Formats: sequence, C-alpha cells, structure tokens
Amino acid sequence: MIEKSYLVQKFAKLKFGQFNLVGYSVGGEETVVQIPEMNVCFDPGRCPQFALTSDLMLVSHGHMDHVAGLGYYLSQRHFQGMKPGTVLLPRQSEQAVEKLLLAWQDVERQQTPFKLIPMTPGEDYEVRRDFVIRPVATHHGFPSLGYVLINVREKLRPEYLTLTGEQLAELRRQGVDIQYKLEVPLVAYLGDTSLGEVFTNPDVMKAQVLLCECTFFDPAHRAKAKAGKHLHVEDFVKAIARSENEHIIILHVSRRTGIRRAKGILRKMLAPEVMAKVHFLMDFDDSREAGDIDESTPPAE
Repeated sequence: MIEKSYLVQKFAKLKFGQFNLVGYSVGGEETVVQIPEMNVCFDPGRCPQFALTSDLMLVSHGHMDHVAGLGYYLSQRHFQGMKPGTVLLPRQSEQAVEKLLLAWQDVERQQTPFKLIPMTPGEDYEVRRDFVIRPVATHHGFPSLGYVLINVREKLRPEYLTLTGEQLAELRRQGVDIQYKLEVPLVAYLGDTSLGEVFTNPDVMKAQVLLCECTFFDPAHRAKAKAGKHLHVEDFVKAIARSENEHIIILHVSRRTGIRRAKGILRKMLAPEVMAKVHFLMDFDDSREAGDIDESTPPAE
C-alpha cells in the first residue's frame, strides 16, 4: 500500500483599510508579499500563483529565497498572454539578473519579454501622478533595497483656502501655482536588513504599514543574526522605537523559533500599546513554527 502525503502551503492574508497583504515569509525559505489593490508584489519568492497577477515586481536583493521565482513569474505571464512584468531591482544587480533571464530564454527556447528598471535609493519610480515607488537603502551586506509605496496628493495652499472658485481660476490663468504636493507613505517593505539608518528614514518611519523582518528571537541566536546581517528581536525593538507606523508586520521568522514563542518573547519587550500594532505575517490560528505546512486537506484528484 502506498501512503499519500499532501503538503498544502498556507499563505497569509491581512487587510489594512483599503488594501490587503497576501504573502508567505519564512527565513531562508521564501519571502513573497503582494498588495493586489496596488498591483505590486514585493519579491517573487518561489512565485506562487497569486504573485503572477501583479504587473510590478519589486526585488529587494539577490538571495534565492527572495528571487528564485523571477524567471517563472516572467515566463508564466508571457505564457498566459499577460503583458510583460516590470521588475524594479537594485542597480548593481541589473546586469547579473539580465544574464540570468537571457539564459532562461535559451533554456526555454522562447523569447520571454522582460523589463528591468535599475533603482538607486531615493530615485522615484512614478507609476501614476498620484502613486510613486521610492527605493531606500537597506543593510544586508550586499546590494539590497527596501521600497516605500507613496500616495501623492495635491492640496490647495493655505493662503488660498478662503478664495472663491472664480478667484482661484483667475490665479491659475495668471500662472500662479496654487497647489502643493502632499506625500503619504502607505507601505514600506524592507526585505532583509540589519539595524541601520533605514529605520530613521522619514518615509519608513511614517508609513501606515511597515513590513519588516525579524529573523531571530532566541538569545543564543544573536551571533547568527550578526553574521547573516538580519534583525534579532533586540535589534527589532530598537528599530521601531521611534516609528509612527499604524501597523508593523513581522516577516522572515526563522523556523528555529515558533511563532507563539516569538510573540511571547516580543510581548515582554514592548509596551502593550506598541505590541498591539505588531503582527506576524505567518501567525495562523494553529501556528507552531513559522510557515507551518497544512497536511490535513488533500488536493482534489
């Protein structure tokens, strides 16, 4: 008799206001987070099906658990008749990634189209007049970026607030700039990073939702965090000390520490009002270890 074992990967889905986060993140295994309403995916991971629907793929760095599915993302979109994905990535990684994708063209014997946009910190990518993506420098030991999704709003300058519509129209005809731009950081994604200046970046500090790794929680894993340039929970607490984020989502927890234990450790280190806005992406109802695998429901035959 042959025993069947079915492994169904669980993906998290969290809702914040008008947008959702869909994703999976386990340290060293896979990280992929999508915001469907904004047409953006942070890192392809191994490219689960949902990631294919985002036209914009924002690559943080070249480690395999974050970027392994990039070729599949582009190939499957082409196969399914979708437009080529636009890939933002660190400028220093562009040449190597282009070689990799061209090699996949040779392997597949098809001309899968792709569009790479090399980015440097502070260099905005304008999606629309009201939506820009701003890369920020992170600290992972080699080229790595985080990304902030920013809503750009046009506001009437205070000195003109009491004027009538007719008066405002006349000022416009005279060439007077009666509006100013207000930037509202919505989501900041930091990929993999150690403690550093990125956590004092105003856009990161003020983003409504911060997606931030915290890989290690055990005191004995402090050296592992330092060697891999990841955040240990002690670093994480320092990192968010001055943050103004409404929600902070913890990613990339190592399988060495169960989610329940990680939450217990963090709860002892944060004030209750701060802990209330911290969420673990992989915090399922039955979680034991980060990224639990559900073996209870077999797929349809």
